[in-house]
Amino acid sequence: MSSLQGFMPDEIYDIHTHPYHPAHFAPDTFPFLKDTGVLACQQHRDALLQYMPVKTIYGLYFGMPHKNAARPAMNSWVGTEVKENGTALSRALMVVSPQDAPEQVARDLRSGLFCGVKVYHCYASRPDTMNASLTEYVPEWLWELLHEINGVLLLHIVRDGAMEDPDNQREVRRLCRTYPNVKLILAHVGRSFNYRNARSGLYSVVDLDNVVIDTSAVTESESFAAALRILGPRRVLWGSDFPVSELRGRCVTTGAYFFWLHPELIDPKHRPPTTSEMTLVGIESLLTLREACEDAGLTQQDVSDLFLNNALRLLKPHLPQAAVPQEETGPALWKHAREVISGGTGLLSKRAEMFDQHQWPAYFSKSSGCEVWDMAGRRYLDFAGGIGAVLLGYADPDVNAAVQRRVLLGSYSSLVNPQEVELADLLLELHPWAGKVRYARGGGDALVQAVRIARAATGKSGIAFCGYHGWHDWYLAANLSDDTALDGHLLPGLEPKGVPRELRGTSVPFRYNDFESFEAALNKLGNNLAGVVMEPMRSQYPQDDFLNRVAARCRESGAVFVVDEVTSGLRYGFPGALSKLGVEPDLAVYAKAMSNGFPFGVVIGRDDIMQKADASFISSSYWTDGVGTAAALAVLKKMKALNAHETVWNKGVAWKEALETIAARYPGCGLLVGGMPVSPSLQFQLGQHSGLVKTRFIAKMLEKGILASSALYLMVAHQDQHIQAFLEAFEQALKELEPEILGGLENSRHDGQNQLGFARLA
Repeated sequence: MSSLQGFMPDEIYDIHTHPYHPAHFAPDTFPFLKDTGVLACQQHRDALLQYMPVKTIYGLYFGMPHKNAARPAMNSWVGTEVKENGTALSRALMVVSPQDAPEQVARDLRSGLFCGVKVYHCYASRPDTMNASLTEYVPEWLWELLHEINGVLLLHIVRDGAMEDPDNQREVRRLCRTYPNVKLILAHVGRSFNYRNARSGLYSVVDLDNVVIDTSAVTESESFAAALRILGPRRVLWGSDFPVSELRGRCVTTGAYFFWLHPELIDPKHRPPTTSEMTLVGIESLLTLREACEDAGLTQQDVSDLFLNNALRLLKPHLPQAAVPQEETGPALWKHAREVISGGTGLLSKRAEMFDQHQWPAYFSKSSGCEVWDMAGRRYLDFAGGIGAVLLGYADPDVNAAVQRRVLLGSYSSLVNPQEVELADLLLELHPWAGKVRYARGGGDALVQAVRIARAATGKSGIAFCGYHGWHDWYLAANLSDDTALDGHLLPGLEPKGVPRELRGTSVPFRYNDFESFEAALNKLGNNLAGVVMEPMRSQYPQDDFLNRVAARCRESGAVFVVDEVTSGLRYGFPGALSKLGVEPDLAVYAKAMSNGFPFGVVIGRDDIMQKADASFISSSYWTDGVGTAAALAVLKKMKALNAHETVWNKGVAWKEALETIAARYPGCGLLVGGMPVSPSLQFQLGQHSGLVKTRFIAKMLEKGILASSALYLMVAHQDQHIQAFLEAFEQALKELEPEILGGLENSRHDGQNQLGFARLA
């Protein structure tokens, strides 16, 4: 069909196809196959090639399950047929009943003809087999056997709710976790002929890495859309369900059920206003799949995975090694990135050298909640928290929905997005001391705005600051030494190369909770003080009324008091840490968690100060883009509705206490746990070995499926089981590290350490 031209690759793998031999069934077992002869591998290929513009078709073949089928003969015929007439990478499954002798099934599976089994509810020992529980037709002994041989299990799940059914979910989760070597294919998108089953039911298998779905005979694009959204294109495999694919008609969702619509069901006397002609189920399935892929914005590589590569990966234990797609690893791609992108990537803190340049996965293929999948599809539990930029969790559905709406309606035009005003009203409601806002697209440029506003409002240029505030000239000017021949390194790791030396003396740092240090900074700036920029808190709480004293001294000097809530905003309080500390600034700056992974920043300020800066030219096209604004609105509304800050903070208190307790059990690691409950820090106090031990710790956590470094971040998406999994891995990592450290690290197999990065001024 012309509408399928260019959609699929030249080679495809049909993961769900039934050869048919009438000799194996009683007459009229399948009315739609009446008077049909043998349908073997060649007939399968010939049929699909009538409408699929491809060159090579591989298949995973298995017989037609039915109570009266002569299964031993059917299985033997299918296995031999595939071996003799299937294309090179085609494989076979055997149809198995729970009444079969396990010993015989084991012998058949080890015969070389089969790589797994197909099961079906009709073999359950009950009259209403459509209500059978999973183990009634997939007994535990079969899972054990498949686990031993890395076998494939193709499952047509039953019960009205399919994967939405709680009992089905519990059993699939239990069995897949108990037998992780079993490769489970949930046929028909987990039997989501009713697309509503897919929309909610597929979430139950997201964290089961040995579960995929096939597309066979599903004709609802919404089912495919749900699968692609929830599981991602790496876990969707195309299947035809041949010869069902050669029927005319389609399945439609109706309420909580589905209905198969075929031409034979239409009253011959019915005269529709247009036509009642129906296409093949196989064609209808492909068309709706294509629509879902287009709506999801899938790339050609994604589509190639869906039609071919995912099947080859799934069948890897049963295929020649050369046939399995070679995965590009994160470390290899990072090495190439270093050659073509300055610094490898735009954020210093995401560079692989900051973690473990030899093993850090570096790139993700998918992220959801508190989990990340690397280039090879391996899933990690992520406690690096998007380097502090994400609080709700990755791909939060409510935030995504708000952004998708904005993108659908257009995120940019010659006119202004009205959500800017809606968000401003909400932000000012949350900050009653303020009168105006200005938007940006990140913390760094929002802070540049804040500094410009302070300078414009005061007519002065000096800035006293405490903490980390970005990469711009105003900040790095602090690292210009008084000696014009040598750059200073007040903040280790942040070099001021490229910063005009004419800015020397315009920015002076001070230490947190050190009022003498603050006064010394003001004295250096003299009567040129435009503003004070500081984080409200990071690794410690303010002491001796430090923040109020700084604010008062700042205003006494006629300067602008700017609080940087880029990291602390929403994470340390709602809307920011200042809400807990009882201090009102002149300007507050937010980013990171405020938009949960989408580019956004905002400066919120007192009306008189913001108006004084109106004459300064502060303008940028993409500060008016609608994506970040939509995301921030959704974040604020959700955080408030869920009281999310209090929830995550309380979890963090218990988490940090557990980290401290575990660290104390392994004193040889020299580990100090610091920071706030929702963002604890890990510092290995081992002198010259600290960097190497940190790298070894990161590598050990990776081995256990966890992304972590010396800065940890708790997200709302982290549930109790995730935190417990981290604590167990954390303790095991320290248990393994301690003897290495006490042994002098001579036996360490790691040949390098990560970059320590820059130190934050505290």
